[in-house]
Amino acid sequence: MNEKSNNKYLFYAEILFCMFVFLKQFYLLPSGSIGIGDVFLIFSAIIVFVISTIIKKETILYPYDLYWYAFIVFVIIINGSYFVGTKNLEFLKYIVYWLYCTIAIWTFRKLAGKQFFNRIAKVCKINIILQVMIYCLGLGRYYHEGWGGGRFMGTFNDPNQCAFFIFTMLLFLFICQCYSGGFEFGIFFLLSIFVIYVTKSTGMFLGVFTFGLLYVMQKIVLKYKVSSNKRLWNLFFLIGILTICLVLYIIWPAKNFDITQSGYTLLSRIQQKIWKFSHGNLADLLYDRSAERLVQYPQYLLYGAGEGGFERFPLGDFVYKISPGVFVMEFTHEIHSSFFEIWFCYGVVPAAILMLWIIKNIRACDKRILIAVGAILVESFFLVNYRQPFFWYIIVYSSTIRSNRERLCKEVG
Repeated sequence: MNEKSNNKYLFYAEILFCMFVFLKQFYLLPSGSIGIGDVFLIFSAIIVFVISTIIKKETILYPYDLYWYAFIVFVIIINGSYFVGTKNLEFLKYIVYWLYCTIAIWTFRKLAGKQFFNRIAKVCKINIILQVMIYCLGLGRYYHEGWGGGRFMGTFNDPNQCAFFIFTMLLFLFICQCYSGGFEFGIFFLLSIFVIYVTKSTGMFLGVFTFGLLYVMQKIVLKYKVSSNKRLWNLFFLIGILTICLVLYIIWPAKNFDITQSGYTLLSRIQQKIWKFSHGNLADLLYDRSAERLVQYPQYLLYGAGEGGFERFPLGDFVYKISPGVFVMEFTHEIHSSFFEIWFCYGVVPAAILMLWIIKNIRACDKRILIAVGAILVESFFLVNYRQPFFWYIIVYSSTIRSNRERLCKEVG
């Protein structure tokens, strides 16, 4: 097969990847099932594997991802051991999730290039516009609280899924703009804010707020360094802090705050979180994130509990530490924090290896990109999103560009 034919099939792989990005938002089956978008990703990966590894004889593993591969080996060993001991298929299911992310990252790195990223950016824009249109036309799904409040889910099974998807689309557009330019980001920022607002996702609001705050701070620092009138900038900085304090004072919920008696907006959900934590204690904070098992079963932080079979960790006596009337007692399945969940499930050594991989990728980032990476990492401390490929794409984008440049320089040399 000649080079022209190879490029043609790689083009098909890129189109399949774009279809994956577009179709990923359509949830036809329960969450955790194989989606139609995932099928397109696998087809894309197969084509890339045949062309790059079998025909071109390229190295299958990326040096940037050696820590990742080591972590995946630990995942297979730890979850495999718990499966053998318990015969619980959930442990195998989570191995498949991690292998899926490995394939997603590998395919992304192999296809990386300016045209590829431009195509993905166009699909990201389409996805944001589509969810806005679905909301405006009244065609989306809604999550309804027991007392009647509703949250927009779009084409997803969960409002947080919808918000996270839009958030990652936004961050990917921002990263592409930093490398290739463009003046449309502001429009899509506003559209994304709108969708996240109607999903009422406090976790994603935190991510967007972090992104906006880091973006503004980055611009201010750059201006401050070259400014001849630093006193004026210091005054602006003080005004900014006072403004934030004033906003917090205004939105701070009353002692008798009841979300069921509010208009149930994103603001009221933020007030609900503030009210819970201001009336609770550390135990409440842990319980809200299903992180009570970190203090109940600390031995697993050392060697890992395995990912799956979460019913093994009942509340026990911890229930008496939770403030009465602040939280409704209900069992949740996993720690609502990506990195604490990984640490608890796989232990300190695998978690440290994964962190080394993340740090290696962050070091490859352009300073402008760091605010997008920082935003998604902050958000991930309050929700579990590491099974979504775009979570990792945001992190590996810069290192992918750098590794490809290094590979091309070696080939030319």
